Amino acid sequence: MIKFQDVPYVRLDMDQYEEKFRKQLDEIRDTKSFGAAYYALLALDRMREEFGTLAVVCEARNTMDVNDEFYRKETEFFDHVKPRYEALENEMNEVLLSSPYQKELEKHLGTEPFRLAALKKESFSPEIMEDLAKENELSSRYSEMIANLTAETEEGTVPLSKIGPHLGSKDRSERSKYAAIWEKAYASVGKELDELFDQLVKVRAKIAEKLGKTSFTEVGYCRMGRTSYTKKEIASFREEVKKKIVPVANMLFEKQKEDLGIDVLYHYDEDIFAGGKKPEPTKEILEDFRKVYKELSPETHIYYEDLLECEFFDLAVRPGKIMGAYSNYVAAYHMPFIFETYNATEGALKTFAHETGHGFHSYIKRGEPFSFAGGCSSDLAEIHSMGMEFLVWPYLHYVLPEEDLSSYKYIHLKNALSFIPYGCAIDEFQETIYDHPEFTPEDRKALWKKLEKEYLPWKHYETEIFLGQGRAWQRQTHVYRWPFYYIDYVLAQVCALELHFMDEEDHDQAWNCYKNILKYSGQMGFKDTVEAAGLPSPFEKGVIGKLADSVAKSIL
Repeated sequence: MIKFQDVPYVRLDMDQYEEKFRKQLDEIRDTKSFGAAYYALLALDRMREEFGTLAVVCEARNTMDVNDEFYRKETEFFDHVKPRYEALENEMNEVLLSSPYQKELEKHLGTEPFRLAALKKESFSPEIMEDLAKENELSSRYSEMIANLTAETEEGTVPLSKIGPHLGSKDRSERSKYAAIWEKAYASVGKELDELFDQLVKVRAKIAEKLGKTSFTEVGYCRMGRTSYTKKEIASFREEVKKKIVPVANMLFEKQKEDLGIDVLYHYDEDIFAGGKKPEPTKEILEDFRKVYKELSPETHIYYEDLLECEFFDLAVRPGKIMGAYSNYVAAYHMPFIFETYNATEGALKTFAHETGHGFHSYIKRGEPFSFAGGCSSDLAEIHSMGMEFLVWPYLHYVLPEEDLSSYKYIHLKNALSFIPYGCAIDEFQETIYDHPEFTPEDRKALWKKLEKEYLPWKHYETEIFLGQGRAWQRQTHVYRWPFYYIDYVLAQVCALELHFMDEEDHDQAWNCYKNILKYSGQMGFKDTVEAAGLPSPFEKGVIGKLADSVAKSIL
């Protein structure tokens, strides 16, 4: 099997690609039978996989080192040609929606790809292609800017990712010191972050106007494939979170403050267990997780062994590598690529489980004839990852010292619950911003401060260097690069917690439920998928309150 480092890359000839793509679309239009339409669409899907593979390889190598001049230029190339590719996808969606064989195709693809095609059609027009290229260019600039942030420490100038272990020190004065160092690094580009986001809001407002939408919020909902719920339902969901989850989360942080014996729980204290020591996961995460996935299931064992053999991962911490994590499917090689800046903290451990959960879904789906089956809306995709974070709990003794297990689980569960209000705050922030594109940078910071008080009343910042200015949202890549993604994490977190409590009662039931979510994702929408798998929808009455009570009983 080929290793990721040996995967060849070549710049796509976009003119030639467009010509071949459109010829294949003509063939689908001209087919006289379902069988002919099926195989013509299959051939087109192979072309889509070609584009996707090259885009993923380029992105991976660029994020592995944003200062690599070759892949920097290739990333610029993709920023400019992706709108042309989206135009082709839009033409494909029109062909799918007008096909006389739609009902027969739905038996093989599921109904969801057709609903998503209708939404994607709403969020694209040839008129916006230049604006999309500009949006891509600006959002890529954010990643490059953050990847090159450095921190000034006693050891000299280091990548920002290197100071993670200091932020988890049991010495509170060390945490305070390095939190300030971290904030100074971000503050050094504060003005540029304001200007960059201002440009993004303006170009996105222009896109919405050209598409005939009232605001970019509508465009965002189309882009995210919201086939199961509306803006109104999300607003009601956020209110339920304020009423039921915020008070419980606040109690957890109040208890933590008392247990730590401190007067004010600052943001750098939030992940510190009562004993003052943070969990210390293995540094050899790749090798030690072998045992985790071997015991979890036969499927995860095979998947993980393939991942290691092919070396489709990059976990190193180094200058020029972006901070963050993702899993992208490299279609031509039928393997996911797992990316993380792993620094052996408890957060990095959770992230590794998260990204390998994403990878497991794409690995499981790789045998499907159409790539539509492997794709799904991100609200479902994030259940694959957040669910895996909890499903590995029984096997964490392979990657954590025995004495750290209880504190890791405590922090994970508390953070999972408190993340839900945070994600809702991000979502309401974005909705308000895009419904009011005239807001200034100062208006945006004031709005974030207001939302923090409503959703995150336990938040306290020791300084006004960066976070205390109402800038915490600026460290969230998704706000810049993938607007309206964050509520998908929230809905998935609710489902992951439901899965966790099911797992505590009956592991086999929970594992089968999880596998069914993987199976139905891409074929059905969010609500239908979770309900068919055996989980109540987060929108169902009483679910949020019951979840808050379950977490409270577990750790209060």
